[in-house]
Amino acid sequence: MQSILSASFFVSASGLMSMIAGFFSSIVIARLLGADGTGLTAMALWVAITGAIVAGRGIPAVILRYISRQKETPGAQTGLVIQLYSKYIRLVFLVFSGFLLYGLYDYFTIDINNAFVWAIAGFICLTYAQSQFVIAADHGLGHFHKTAQKTAIGCALQLPVTIAGALFLGPAGAMLGYLVRYIPQAAGLREYRPKSGTVNVEITSQMIRYGQSNWISILLDTLIKTRVEFLFIGYFFTVVEVGYFAAGVTFSSLILQLSLYMAAGLTPSFGKFFDDGATEQLKLSYDRSIRWLSLLLLPVSLGGAVIMPDLIPLAYGEDFLPAIPVASILVLFSLPQALASVPLSAMLAFEKDRKLLYVNSIAAFTLIALNLVLTPMFGGLAAALIRGATGLATFLWLIYHCHARLGLAIKLSSLASTLLSGLACALSAYAILAELGGLPGLVLAIPTAALVYLIALRITKSIPEPELEIIGSALDTYVPARFRALVKPVFVVLGATRRN
Repeated sequence: MQSILSASFFVSASGLMSMIAGFFSSIVIARLLGADGTGLTAMALWVAITGAIVAGRGIPAVILRYISRQKETPGAQTGLVIQLYSKYIRLVFLVFSGFLLYGLYDYFTIDINNAFVWAIAGFICLTYAQSQFVIAADHGLGHFHKTAQKTAIGCALQLPVTIAGALFLGPAGAMLGYLVRYIPQAAGLREYRPKSGTVNVEITSQMIRYGQSNWISILLDTLIKTRVEFLFIGYFFTVVEVGYFAAGVTFSSLILQLSLYMAAGLTPSFGKFFDDGATEQLKLSYDRSIRWLSLLLLPVSLGGAVIMPDLIPLAYGEDFLPAIPVASILVLFSLPQALASVPLSAMLAFEKDRKLLYVNSIAAFTLIALNLVLTPMFGGLAAALIRGATGLATFLWLIYHCHARLGLAIKLSSLASTLLSGLACALSAYAILAELGGLPGLVLAIPTAALVYLIALRITKSIPEPELEIIGSALDTYVPARFRALVKPVFVVLGATRRN
């Protein structure tokens, strides 16, 4: 549990930095470029990242899962990285070239502004792909602090570049902020360059099969958890409607990103337990991971859905009022999609990649079929409801499969008490905003709801005291002393026996 917590601490720290930079960048784009510019940049960014995933063929997943098995020498680990990278980068570079050619086509058929958007999208595809490869290698070896450091540099660059780019170059310039965000991580590949002692590693058939299955699963999962709705809304409506949906999905994406960052250490950690035959430790870690992810994300999801009517116009402006219903639905249903990262990590640790491919295929087919039928009639609202229902059904299936087939159970009583605490949090925020809306209401509602949530957790005894001791020990180890005073009140309210 301690190793998972240390991984989660560093990766969550980098995730928070990334989320903050991305969130404020989206506000800058919305304020400076409007719904039209927001829709165009969101569409181009989604296509760029999807292109990187398509070109990746699941190779980063192979690195993440199997690099820790090369225990003989660091040279074997470096050898695995080098061998897989040579296979990885070829198709990535081909997709990158496709973006440049499409930009050239736009230059002659539309205008130079659109051409620059897609050209920069190509560079984002290239740098994002390489950054994910490096992150997989770092995480697989337990070097989570490296990811945090590189993310901090990228996030420090993202916001000022986005502002300057949007002001002087429009949508294409705004996308430069996302490009510089991934460059520090992509540059980390030099740490795995060939050196003395590097040896070739056998790429087994199991690795290839695992990578291929995981690749398709990740691609299908991307359709479900990201922004495939842009294609339907953009085709049947206008890029302005895409902008409204993009504004709404920004907030739910924050929750999903946070869950992915927090659960980043689970696949290698669960995988090590599985490889070592530590079944009981794996079961315990699985249950705790679900519980702690729920504790952290429930108030964000339920409370976030409540405050959307006041937060959307404050963040994006009155022009984005049509995005409120979509945002509320997406934020509410982001919780089961976020929690799915835990059973998904467990299934990958058990090498149940084929089963994941099966369930993701069904979910993606359902999502696309329902969007084809309902989105043309009801627009973004239908797309949001479809995404929420599909994500909830997928999560419930994953939980059932892990329980019935893998023997990984969760304590429903603990989750129920956490849910009650989350509802108390959301209701307190709603009551305050009903009386006092806008910025003053948000300033009062958010801290009050957080305090209500902590008190409710103590009353319902949602957190066992031994686990509070574990968290307290991790904070002593990883949180600088000058920041511990900020954490201490939380433990006091929760009734923890440990004092930091």
